[in-house]
Amino acid sequence: MSTTGHRAGVFKKPSKPHKSWKGKRTKGEITSENRGREGVKQLTRSAHSTHRTISKDARRNQLKMARDQKMADAMERRRTSNAPCLVTVVSLGVGARPTEFIKKLATCDETIIQTTSPSTIDFAIPRFKSRVSFLTPDKDNVDGVLDAIRASDVLCFLWPMSAELSEWDEQLLTIIKANGLPTIVSVVPGLGSIANHKKKEDVRKGIEFIISKWSMSNAGVMPADSVTDNLQLLRILNETKKKPLTLQARHSYMLVENLECSDKTGETCTLVAQGYLRGPEWNANNLVHLPGFGDFQISKIESTVDPHPLKAHNKTPEAQIIAKSDDKRQNTETEITPDSMDGEQTWPTREELEEADKELRRVPKGTSSYQAAWILDDEDDEDEEDSDEDMDDSDNEEVEDDSEEEEPMDDLKSEAGETTASEMMFDDGIDEDINMAEVEKYRKERENAQWPDEVDTPMDMPARIAFQKYRGLKSFRTSTWDPKENLPLDYARIFQFANYRNTKKNVMSKIGGNDVDADSVADKKFNGAFASVFIENVPVAVLEAYKDAKNLVLFQLLPHEHKMSVLNMVLKKHPSCTIPITSDQNQKFIFYVGFRQFEANAVFSSNTPGDKFKLERFMPTEKTFVATVYAPITFNPATVLCFRQDDKGRQELVATGSILDSNPDRIVLKRTVLAGHPYKINRRAVVVRYMFFNREDIEWFKPVELYTPSGRRGHIKEAVGTHGNMKCRFDQQLNAQDSVMLNLYKRVFPVWNYSIFNRSLNPSRFVERSRVESISLVNEDAMEE
Repeated sequence: MSTTGHRAGVFKKPSKPHKSWKGKRTKGEITSENRGREGVKQLTRSAHSTHRTISKDARRNQLKMARDQKMADAMERRRTSNAPCLVTVVSLGVGARPTEFIKKLATCDETIIQTTSPSTIDFAIPRFKSRVSFLTPDKDNVDGVLDAIRASDVLCFLWPMSAELSEWDEQLLTIIKANGLPTIVSVVPGLGSIANHKKKEDVRKGIEFIISKWSMSNAGVMPADSVTDNLQLLRILNETKKKPLTLQARHSYMLVENLECSDKTGETCTLVAQGYLRGPEWNANNLVHLPGFGDFQISKIESTVDPHPLKAHNKTPEAQIIAKSDDKRQNTETEITPDSMDGEQTWPTREELEEADKELRRVPKGTSSYQAAWILDDEDDEDEEDSDEDMDDSDNEEVEDDSEEEEPMDDLKSEAGETTASEMMFDDGIDEDINMAEVEKYRKERENAQWPDEVDTPMDMPARIAFQKYRGLKSFRTSTWDPKENLPLDYARIFQFANYRNTKKNVMSKIGGNDVDADSVADKKFNGAFASVFIENVPVAVLEAYKDAKNLVLFQLLPHEHKMSVLNMVLKKHPSCTIPITSDQNQKFIFYVGFRQFEANAVFSSNTPGDKFKLERFMPTEKTFVATVYAPITFNPATVLCFRQDDKGRQELVATGSILDSNPDRIVLKRTVLAGHPYKINRRAVVVRYMFFNREDIEWFKPVELYTPSGRRGHIKEAVGTHGNMKCRFDQQLNAQDSVMLNLYKRVFPVWNYSIFNRSLNPSRFVERSRVESISLVNEDAMEE
């Protein structure tokens, strides 16, 4: 066996030498020149490569430490919170009545101490060393249901055994999901009383299928028939992992159990709200929001005797001030008062006036300055009269322009007080008087879908006057548009962030009471304590308005959240809304944004990338869109519900979504398309008519680019005659069936008509057609065993 290796033949080429002499450095030279500095590749190493440099055991240890930290934080919140667990009970379909369901729960343990308040039914359970408070809002009252869920830790659904839901139940589930869901527990009263095991499993699977259809986080269902089932249910309500809403994690809140008025002075008083302090640490310097009335200041927060103790105490603790406002508390100023002198221009100097006279004076040749003064006086009078007449005419034409320009939109408007044709069919009787205006809106919506943004050129006035507020763009995507140009006067009243993301980051970092040493921040040991919040300068009418309210929830505002700005919301039209919804000044919407409810007009725009966004004349049906309104600042993410009101005072869910940002610089452009028809085609040269009707308009719009639906691009070369025909040249030959288009753009702004909603949201039209009565709990004898 040969021990020698492979020997290269005579034709083997030698290795190429490193050509350092061609300007390339050797590895040693590179290392010596760097002197320990990192190269670009090492500095820009991807996260994946960095992840690989850590060993598997180190990554496993990191994950374990993160889990342990989350568990410790959860146990700390649970240990420090003294407030009872809030459970909202909602019955769907023909399920059990919530009050009867709670009564049956109270009979499962003899040691349960039951107390009641105007808003809750409270259980003190010594067996589990915990307390549970139940909320039973009327499901026909949307405000009551949403307020209860916003303050709840657990949402308990009572499902019917038939697994059939009415249209209003489906609508209510949609509203609840869009508003945000806490931890869910699904209960089927009567499920345990079914003797046949196969039938029992069929009922369970049917209900679980409905729950999974609605994409609930927990698809499992529980019976509530025997004493054991009820004890197990109470244990789950106490020990299940709570998933707080974003609203609860960011804002301190309170479910008010008692409301009093003190220190009454005239029409205002100090409102005393009593309840459990929930959420992050309360700060007496932050404002508090009273639904339906606005934002108010807090003077102090004082501890009070707990009306629902776990164990009875003979001692009555003394009242203690746990937080008190100071000179750093926020003011209630919501908007800026603009100075009327800010827009005034300085008076021109004498030199500027003389230069203007030299430029404007036109005199016959040989006329002296003395003669010119006399001549120009008469001519100036005539010019002034002519200019006045011209200004009057131009004003009239401008008014006519607005009417002509808005005429297509007027046809597309959706009046808030009109009853739609789809709603007529749902009435008890058929309405003989058909609303032709509503039928016209459907027709206009179809026309807009077929010919988007196309407008007829007015024949009774020049196009350059009718569209004088518009401009052409070379490219909608790349052309520049100054966001500070020609702003409305309302923009002088709003607040704007220099850097929205940075401000949001700073505000969110201070949630949880970082300034613990301050007297205005309640200490962590008072988290969940029963306390009284003293709210200053509240109208006396508030107490009368909340006299019958069962679920009143107070939320504290974050910094800047009481200031007015331009709010952008990403929405999607709800499938149940089949009527055309337009973006105009006469259509007012009801918005539920986080804990706020307000009415405002909205401007719809496309939800696309870029710095300019096209106005949507109609609310899109399939795709998402952005609604822009004047409203108080709200940091994202926050849920949004959008309703409209009909002539009968009922509200209908129109769209759902979330907050995008608070950006007044969002540019929304209204596009108007002028169309013409090819008259003569000679290869790439085309004579177009019916786009304009006079020669001056053609010269005015000559710089704007033309296009056709088939993708051809062209420009106006010159006018032909005096009746609006024009010669154009395109990049390719046109087809005889093509149309010639010209795009014009104008920036639009929302209308300032923000008003706080009076919290009288009536049920939707589905309630009247699907109102059902809940049934009593089945097998009551078995429940009492």
